[in-house]
Amino acid sequence: MEDLHFSASSIIGALLEGTLAVLMPIAVLIIWKIKTKAKLVPFWIGCLIFPVFALVIESVCVAGIAFADKKLLNLLSNNLLLYTFSAAMAGIFEETGRFVAFKFLLRKYKDRRDSVTYGIGHGGIESIILVGGSAALTLFIALVTNSGLLEQFTTAYSEGLKEAFIDSVEAMASSTFGTYMLAFFERISAVMIHISLSVLVFVSVRQKGKLWLYPLAVFLHFAVDCTVILPHVLGTPLWLFEIVFFLASLAVAVCVAVYYQKLPQVFEAPAPEIPAAPAETYNTEI
Repeated sequence: MEDLHFSASSIIGALLEGTLAVLMPIAVLIIWKIKTKAKLVPFWIGCLIFPVFALVIESVCVAGIAFADKKLLNLLSNNLLLYTFSAAMAGIFEETGRFVAFKFLLRKYKDRRDSVTYGIGHGGIESIILVGGSAALTLFIALVTNSGLLEQFTTAYSEGLKEAFIDSVEAMASSTFGTYMLAFFERISAVMIHISLSVLVFVSVRQKGKLWLYPLAVFLHFAVDCTVILPHVLGTPLWLFEIVFFLASLAVAVCVAVYYQKLPQVFEAPAPEIPAAPAETYNTEI
């Protein structure tokens, strides 16, 4: 434990990663707002939906499924099945969260710009919570470790927990500046795919006959997330995964951008049907 030490480059990398992860979605929102004058309520709803559906509901359901079925829990010890299952759960719960948001919380927001604004919020808060929060934790652990206080910090831990914690700290300390920058680059891809899928789910709710775009969004989310299999199952370099993830997200984004340009600016509610006048009847009694 005495040998553990965070280099200056790794500390700077974590600091820069966290700062950029927080500022990037804010910058995107400001640019989008200035350019389009879009309303901001969808952004805040996106910020709400991600943690509720992805961090709370999904986690509870996945834990319930895993512990209710011992066979499934055993299957998830296989990395390929684990990451495939995780990608499927992310697709189902996050796209369902989007669907609920547009169907119920944002039912009065019918401008196509609202779908993009929502996507910035959904992907942006993910970047802030997951990457910004992780970077803050890394910096705290680095401060404790380099100050020589790690031993005191783990005094109350059991032997097994202490060993697992030290392994985690060693992994943090071994991360290079480039590793942190790759993690930020991943957030660019993630925000891009979140905006794209938000457009698809928005249209599935707003346009009659387009409900199929919702399951399509679930599938695309699943497919793009499955790229994580590359480093964690196939053992490819991290940079290769980031490139493949970026290209997959970019391909979806380009297709959705072309589709977005063809959408009406505002989705009008269908005109209420006027009931037909009752047919005139005649008294046939004599």
